[in-house]
Amino acid sequence: MDHMRILKQAWKILWSYRTLWVFGIILALTSPSAFWGSNNRGFSGESNNSFRFTPPREIARELEKLFQTLDQAISADIKQALIVMAIALVCITLLMIVLYTIGRFFSMTALIRMVNGYEGSGEKASWKQGVRYGWSRAAWRLFLINLVIYLPVLLVFILLFGCAALPVLLGSMGRVEPTLAGMIATIGMTFLFIFLAILVGVTLSLVLEIMRCVCVLENRGVIDSIRHGWHLVRTHLKDVVLMWLILIGIRIGYFIALIPVVLLLLGIGLLAGGVVGASTYFLVGALVSTGAGWVAAAVVGGLVFILILAVPLLFLDGLRTTYFSSAWTLAYRELRPAEREALRPVPEFGTLGTAAVQSAT
Repeated sequence: MDHMRILKQAWKILWSYRTLWVFGIILALTSPSAFWGSNNRGFSGESNNSFRFTPPREIARELEKLFQTLDQAISADIKQALIVMAIALVCITLLMIVLYTIGRFFSMTALIRMVNGYEGSGEKASWKQGVRYGWSRAAWRLFLINLVIYLPVLLVFILLFGCAALPVLLGSMGRVEPTLAGMIATIGMTFLFIFLAILVGVTLSLVLEIMRCVCVLENRGVIDSIRHGWHLVRTHLKDVVLMWLILIGIRIGYFIALIPVVLLLLGIGLLAGGVVGASTYFLVGALVSTGAGWVAAAVVGGLVFILILAVPLLFLDGLRTTYFSSAWTLAYRELRPAEREALRPVPEFGTLGTAAVQSAT
């Protein structure tokens, strides 16, 4: 595999085939990386630095008391309104999850087919053609591939982490303080399973890109794509691992280069949000009241700040996603040189329905 040629060609495709940007931005918006964050958690102890564990039964009793207090303090009308709001929030959340899933696999399929078609024939598809490429049975199969692979892995790790917590949980159920040996065993197994989860995640990131290309470009079913993709990775393990390492390096370089951009956008966003917020405060405060002015200033200024920060970063992440998708598609074509000319976007524009499920299985 000529890795440098792939990287250069992916860069050329990125800047010469701008229709891909639309689908790259959608993929960036619906990728898990768009919602990454960090949680800093710590433990607080008593003055002698001893660790006190609160058993689940005590927590349940405290929660029951809290709910009883809230039940007595809230009127029936407010309860009914809260129930309606909760149901509406659940429905909106489920709808967002569905749209998120459709957008992710739809754009992923479109990018793979459009890059493959351009590399094979030199012809650029329009964004309408790209929509037809993405809205296909292959997108449904990509979702099923993720489900078939990640669901068992998730269940296994839930079971493993549950086993790691057993020494502490058994002690708490017996209303005794957890022993030092039990806590050490729980912490040790937790770190071991975290390391194992990282290892499994790395392995899956290696094979999933190839499996997706097999599914989309060879029009294979779910299990067949997984089997052939795994065989292809094992056969060309050195090339695939090297490609993955190079792209990891590019990703790290991208995030380092993004630091000054983020700082610049933060400064511009704070300045613009502050100016717009202050103008809104004086306007609304003069017309309504000072309190309403503060609220309106916070909302409008905050929205301006978020837009200035989020829109450019989303655009840049869309370019990055497009480049990475193009590189993996080109790498797959290198792994299958005998079929390079035969690989064309499959004219499969069916709707997602019962027929899609039957053909996927």
